[in-house]
Amino acid sequence: MLILSIDIEKSLPEFKLKVAFQLDQEIMAVLGPSGCGKTMTLKCIAGLMVPDQGSIILDERVLFHSEQGVNLPARERKIAFLFQNYALFPHLTVCENIAFGIRQLPLAERDERVQKLLRKMRLHGLGHRYPADLSGGQQQRVALARALAPEPKVLLLDEPFSALDTQVKERLEAELLELQEDFQGHVLFVTHNLAEAYRLSSKMAVYDNGVLLQWGECRSIIERPVNKKVARMTGMDNIFSGIVSKIEGCRLEVQLDTGHLHLYMDYPGGLVVNQEISIAIRPEYIQVADSQEDNCLGAELLSCTEELSFFKCVFRLQDQVQVKVHLAKISEQVLVPGQSYHLRFPPEKLVVIGPHLQNFHVKKGHIKASACI
Repeated sequence: MLILSIDIEKSLPEFKLKVAFQLDQEIMAVLGPSGCGKTMTLKCIAGLMVPDQGSIILDERVLFHSEQGVNLPARERKIAFLFQNYALFPHLTVCENIAFGIRQLPLAERDERVQKLLRKMRLHGLGHRYPADLSGGQQQRVALARALAPEPKVLLLDEPFSALDTQVKERLEAELLELQEDFQGHVLFVTHNLAEAYRLSSKMAVYDNGVLLQWGECRSIIERPVNKKVARMTGMDNIFSGIVSKIEGCRLEVQLDTGHLHLYMDYPGGLVVNQEISIAIRPEYIQVADSQEDNCLGAELLSCTEELSFFKCVFRLQDQVQVKVHLAKISEQVLVPGQSYHLRFPPEKLVVIGPHLQNFHVKKGHIKASACI
């Protein structure tokens, strides 16, 4: 099994980087605010920066191990690094840029590989041009082709789409997914964009201030954040404090200052009645109800801003807690700031925030998990 295993620590004046995760021939997004250690992680993997301790193992080959005294040079790691600014050589043509990392190959083999990459990256006919004569998207394709030319086992991408316009970005995202079908290796890419991370990757690592807060399947992180910080960083803005008032099998009832809500959990045995907990829900899951339906709370509309495909609303509950709601434009209901409404919180979309809790969802009132009978 081809595995990339990372378990490293690196101290800096600003923070201490401490991360551990694994990849299995897949795309993983590294998400977090600026200066939290995302790019530093890539540099440590590539051999451009040396961790203080830990290990980096690629397909059972030790690239770095502090206790064993192993630290392979970057050129021996079979790892490609695509920098945010592409770092193309302005005095070299497209073909010469792509061939730069495989200069040691025989001429015929080198040219064959360059021509193959030109076709794969949709650069056919541009081989004689210089970087200054290319669009931003074309420059990125050249940089990616150059990174792939030495046939690396790991591809590291540092915010690869941040400088591109929307249409070019969408096209290159699709090409990256197509590339993954042929590239039998590991891909890590740094991004600030949650939607981009979710679209392109199977796994996600959420960073903050040098610490890996959560790592795993994208859907698991989005729907089951381990703490409030991960919840907010992944767009789950509505977090409420409450007290467990009732536990009936997998059904959990939570008392808030403004009323009560219920939800469902897998293994709720970790909770007890009268325990203080936090529950959360994403803005797009909250509904405006016609009347006081099940799992509703009364709220006043403070503001409503029209976005491209939804209305971004801010409501205020009776306890002054604000709730963010994203309403699809398919609704014909006209909302008026200052008016009171009923907000419904679907129990299958509510989650309990906590590192020791496993949350799950309900579909049309039926429990999907089998652990609770």
